[in-house]
Amino acid sequence: MAQTIWIHKLADTKKAEADGMEYICEHLFQALTNRGKLTKEKGWNTVPNANSKDGATYRALFCDSCGKNYTHGHVRMAKEPVLV
Repeated sequence: MAQTIWIHKLADTKKAEADGMEYICEHLFQALTNRGKLTKEKGWNTVPNANSKDGATYRALFCDSCGKNYTHGHVRMAKEPVLV
């Protein structure tokens, strides 16, 4: 069974830090909330067409772990507010 990857929407001001991607995985979200900024780390994986089960497509940035485990249709939106 594939792993679900939870993604969070970035504020427009943070998109430049994420190579223009609009969403980040849970692990990068946690790092961002702890540090206050995104820093390029080992395993910086841009996925311009990450898909969810319902067919929605997201421009996402994944950490190395999520990048390795990503399979088509296993992305879900987190229900948290947009990061400023």
